[in-house]
Formats: sequence, C-alpha cells, structure tokens
Amino acid sequence: MKLPFGQRGRMPMRRCERRGDVSIHPTASLNRREMIHLGRRAQVGEYAIIRAHDHPVEIGAFSQVGPFTVILGGFGVTIGDNVMIAPHVVIAAGNHDYLQTEKPMRFAGNLSKGPIIIEDNVWIGANVTITDGVRIGRDAVIGANSVVTRDVGAFDVVGGMAARVLFNRKQLQLRRTG
Repeated sequence: MKLPFGQRGRMPMRRCERRGDVSIHPTASLNRREMIHLGRRAQVGEYAIIRAHDHPVEIGAFSQVGPFTVILGGFGVTIGDNVMIAPHVVIAAGNHDYLQTEKPMRFAGNLSKGPIIIEDNVWIGANVTITDGVRIGRDAVIGANSVVTRDVGAFDVVGGMAARVLFNRKQLQLRRTG
C-alpha cells in the first residue's frame, strides 16, 4: 500500500503458529510432523525446512531454528535445550551411497555414520553446514560459514572449512582467573 510522503507504514505481519508453547513461523515447512518433536518454547523461523525420514528430529526446550535453516533428519537429529541456530544453517543426517557405482546416485541408497547430536546451550553461527554423524558438545560455539565434519568437544569454539578448534571456553576462563 502506498503511503503519502513522510508517513511510515507497516507490512501486515503473519502470525506464528503456536502449539502450546511452541512457535512455528507460517512459512516454515515441517515434513512428517509426527516424527518432529519440539520442546517447550522452541521456535522455528521463517522459511526453515525440517524433514524427518525414518528417524525422529528432536529439538529441545527454548531452542531456536533460524530463518532459512534446513534440517534433513534422515538418520536422526537431536538438538538439545537452549540451542541457537542462526539463519541459513544446513544439518544433514545421512549421505547418498557414493561408494557403489552400479546405479545412478539418485537411486543408490543411503549411508550414515549415525545421528547428528547437538547438546545443550550450543550456538551455531550463520551459514554453517553440519554433516552426518557429528556430535557437538554442550556449550560449544560454531563460527559462521564453518563446515563441521567431525565431533566438537564441550565448550570448544570451532571455525573454518573443515571446522577446527580455535580455543576452549573453559580453558580460556581458567587462564584468565588462574
């Protein structure tokens, strides 16, 4: 709608779907909702995509899934409580069976190292990719634009492609106080 010069207007807001204490933006896409479990006060942002397959996707209490994030839960994804996931994150639990050569990749079947587990109080920066079978320890921080291909320890701050440990938050705190 056009407003006279100098006047401000607001775009009409879409209301988030609220199921109990859960907030799901209306543009978010949740595939196989019966396999997706959202904890108390969990939030799913604009245009996020969450797809469960044979295993559940579990998102803990007070956790936030940022806009445009994609969670592909093929072999299971567990996200703890109080986890912050920034925009444009990809969490992919599974791989195509790239080892076989008999069939086209699309029909090759799947491989997995196991579920992706993100423990409590983790902060995942924008544009991060988390690959199959990774476990991220509690209170870890994943820097923006990182690709996480192996496990991350508790309190570790990681970054890069592939992500590497930059420092440990607890050890840094001990150095400062000790």
